[in-house]
Amino acid sequence: MEENEENEVNVEALTAKAEGGEVEAQYELGWRHALGMGVELDDDVAVEWLQQAAAAGHMLAQNNLGARHFSGDGVEQDLLQAYRFFFQAANQGDRKAGKNLDAVARQLSEADLAALRAEMGAPPD
Repeated sequence: MEENEENEVNVEALTAKAEGGEVEAQYELGWRHALGMGVELDDDVAVEWLQQAAAAGHMLAQNNLGARHFSGDGVEQDLLQAYRFFFQAANQGDRKAGKNLDAVARQLSEADLAALRAEMGAPPD
């Protein structure tokens, strides 16, 4: 079987799993749409799947959405939302998210940081 045919078969199965609520499949499908890997490149579809996976606690989806909100890639740039997603992923042990969280924190005001830390249940600095 050619790789393209294999990707189509895998994407169909992946979509069925994602639609059935399988979190890893939701992340994978979001990632594939973000890259155009075996599927059409589509930021809107990518963000939808990543949001579902992130809401279910998928740390890589949370970090990916944090990065998107940080850069404005496929979503409106929102440093507060980026902080929230990075915080969630970092609290699950994602070291990249921890570094990303620090990068976002350096760009926020003290008032925004204090409000976010209180919202997220983090100790004040």
